[in-house]
Amino acid sequence: MATATTLAIAGGAAALGFYWFSSKRFNGKDAPSVGRYPMIGSLRHLPEPMYLSLYERFGTEPIVRVYFGTQCVYVFNRWSAFKEAMVDNAEQLSGRQSQTLAASVFGDIGGIVMSDGEIWREYRRFTLKTLRDFGFGRRGAEEIIAVETDHLHRSIEAAAGAPMDTTVLMSSAASNIICQLVFGSRLASEDPYFHELLDVFHKISQAGSSNITQSVVLSVLAVVDRLPMLLPLLKLLPSTSVTLANFKKLHDYCCQQRDKHAAEMEKVDRAKDYIEAHLQHQNIRPELFNDTRLAMAVTELFLAGTDTTANTLRWAILFMIENPDVADKVYEEIVEKIGRERLPTMQDRSVLHYTQAAIEEVHRRASLVPLGVLHRITSDITVSGVPLKADSICAFNVYSIHHDPELFSEPTKFLPERHLKDSQFVPCPHLATFGLGRRACLGESLARMELFVFFSALMQRYRFSLDPQDSRTLWDLTEDPEIFKGNSIRTPAAHKIIFSYRA
Repeated sequence: MATATTLAIAGGAAALGFYWFSSKRFNGKDAPSVGRYPMIGSLRHLPEPMYLSLYERFGTEPIVRVYFGTQCVYVFNRWSAFKEAMVDNAEQLSGRQSQTLAASVFGDIGGIVMSDGEIWREYRRFTLKTLRDFGFGRRGAEEIIAVETDHLHRSIEAAAGAPMDTTVLMSSAASNIICQLVFGSRLASEDPYFHELLDVFHKISQAGSSNITQSVVLSVLAVVDRLPMLLPLLKLLPSTSVTLANFKKLHDYCCQQRDKHAAEMEKVDRAKDYIEAHLQHQNIRPELFNDTRLAMAVTELFLAGTDTTANTLRWAILFMIENPDVADKVYEEIVEKIGRERLPTMQDRSVLHYTQAAIEEVHRRASLVPLGVLHRITSDITVSGVPLKADSICAFNVYSIHHDPELFSEPTKFLPERHLKDSQFVPCPHLATFGLGRRACLGESLARMELFVFFSALMQRYRFSLDPQDSRTLWDLTEDPEIFKGNSIRTPAAHKIIFSYRA
């Protein structure tokens, strides 16, 4: 207890000193500020969820300053600023925030999402090439998705019309696609460890995303980078310790898979999955590719490829319940163009224009990752007339961009027609779902394949309805600000769905 108290006092004193330092350095006179209090920053000025508060208060401002404790974060609030930053200044916006904490737990830091510099460039290049070799974004991946679609249908049929928890249902399908690409095999849904992994994915995606948690963590990280002896203080935070424990569970499982593949490598000449390809690459460039970085890359692939796809599908089902006329149009198009006897394939995109438009509108309305992933500016730049210093932290208010009335008329309405021209699907030029520029999501093509095939296959067979035993309304599940306390992934409230065969 005495040690914890001493660390807290020392950390508080260091944070106070850093507050003074940062207030001098980040005068931010050219960007409007939310306002802040010493030490706690903008917390009192921004009711949760933060992305919604910023949208409602600063929707017309291209860039807004928000203080997470002592840490200044520049939030890009408009499409113009977002595009200028991520396309015109892609190199300068490619950095990531401090990895001091993760490095203290896992040792070396590599991977695809949270690294930067040479490690990030090499891992992104390697990952894209490797996954393409295994059918990533092509026929091979579509065959894997078809297998998971069949398992999805079997699970729904086994429920025999009983209400189903869509979190488990959709996460199982999405994560098993990653399993096959990364491990070379799928995990059985009845495997208890598989469900434990799904629970870990969900907890990690939602942990530590409230305003107060982000304020504390970013403040202490800013201090720890300059005073590393205070690192134990950050590990004492309850939210941090729980998140690290969950990361370690997933990390340990990835290490087990790595060891299993390494033991079998002598028996094969050609890599059949991501892990084997990485192990072969370690022999070529051992100075850059190692076991710890492999485990981190696999961990990131799972996190990025499971919760996002699963929750987009959950949103899609709820939007279809809310807009039955849209659901009927999607169904009628599918039946007219491809019938009910075979599963939809990616080749069907050329004729399923309204279906694609509905999926595009799901991306816009759901705004699944409303503040994106934090970026670090690597050198001084100016965006939308605002000077931004090197090592500043940036976030992107995707929700605000997707609900800008200047870009989308009646932005709160679900209107697939806004993505059609002369009845032909036209990809929306202002969607930030998968990012832009150098840091754009490398899994975009796979995610789009999964969403198209899963959504089309579900719409081809079923009507959706809420559990009649649940007294909550659709607004309670999808709009109530109370369910969006975190800002990492915007998920609907827990609910169950009844899948009924269409006549």
